[in-house]
Amino acid sequence: MIAHKIDRKSGQNSFKALARYVAAAREDNEKLGDLWIENCELASTKDELELAIVEIENTQKHNTRVKGDRSYHLVISFAEGEVPELAALRDIEKSFAKALGFEEHERIIGTHTNTDNYHMHVAINRIHPKTYKVHTPYMDFDALERTRLEMEVKYGLTRTNARGEVLEKTNPKARDYEANTYEVSFSTYVKDYKPELLKIRESAKTWPELHEGLAAYSLELKPRGNGLVFKELDGPRLEKASTVHRDFSKKALEDKFGPYQAPEKDLSQAQRKNRYERRPLYDRHRETDLWEKFTDQLSKPKRKRKHSWKSFLTDYAQLNHAAIEMLKGEEAMLSLMGLGSRRQPGLLEKHFGTKLQKQKQKKQKKQNAELER
Repeated sequence: MIAHKIDRKSGQNSFKALARYVAAAREDNEKLGDLWIENCELASTKDELELAIVEIENTQKHNTRVKGDRSYHLVISFAEGEVPELAALRDIEKSFAKALGFEEHERIIGTHTNTDNYHMHVAINRIHPKTYKVHTPYMDFDALERTRLEMEVKYGLTRTNARGEVLEKTNPKARDYEANTYEVSFSTYVKDYKPELLKIRESAKTWPELHEGLAAYSLELKPRGNGLVFKELDGPRLEKASTVHRDFSKKALEDKFGPYQAPEKDLSQAQRKNRYERRPLYDRHRETDLWEKFTDQLSKPKRKRKHSWKSFLTDYAQLNHAAIEMLKGEEAMLSLMGLGSRRQPGLLEKHFGTKLQKQKQKKQKKQNAELER
């Protein structure tokens, strides 16, 4: 997602011109999608646009001290193939307006389609409809960036940097799962096989061929919301397809194969090359006795077992030096993955900190007693 203010040229101060630009979608091949109006008493829908313009211009006339532009033009653009639902769009727009200090201000919003990037124009009246004071957002770039990041996470949108360049998108739930369990998430499993999955997409000529190729990695593509997800073939886990690669977006796949088609046959018996299984972040730990003990104890009653590799190692660390070293290894892997800074006090420090502190206090008391003698 990209969100930025459009600076208008000197002399282009008419709100009517801006509002009609938003409603007309005049750029090449553009079409108007949805249009709605916020905080006007006389208008709220596309059919009432002219009433809204009159009302907003009347508000602006109440402040004669402002000599410059009394309007603010915001554009919010989405990654290729991403078209959020209307309810999400309205929430996104309101969130940006609130962050900029325009939550109570009159606004006209229009979405523009038929372009590479679906986008939303927001025409904002800088004059407050009740106080008639002009509002100028303080450090609006920072507010736009902060809100953009929040909305990308909230609605699972493609993450970008400040220039709109797409970043490797991390599923927040998957990230938290790995930080809390020290186990590889389903999201990481799918992305580890991205090169193979892209080759399958390239060679497939139909939806059935694509489904059959993906089944070799225990994956299937299924519709979800406005897009597609990779689903674990024999389980409940999901990963948004476009986060693995943009070529797996619904638009990209339907451009190649036509409208989505569900698998024509049962894929559960397909020959498998691999499947998602629980494994530690630090892969060589799978060959250890401790990992074997961890997986063996998973068959015990829930109240008697440790449910994650992290909790199992933490419990063993009190008695087992190897477990301590493995905890260090897993924490090092988290650090390499960019998750180290998300940790609260280091697991080992937290686990042994109180004990070490008591030992230091005891030693200090002993030294003090010797000095007193």
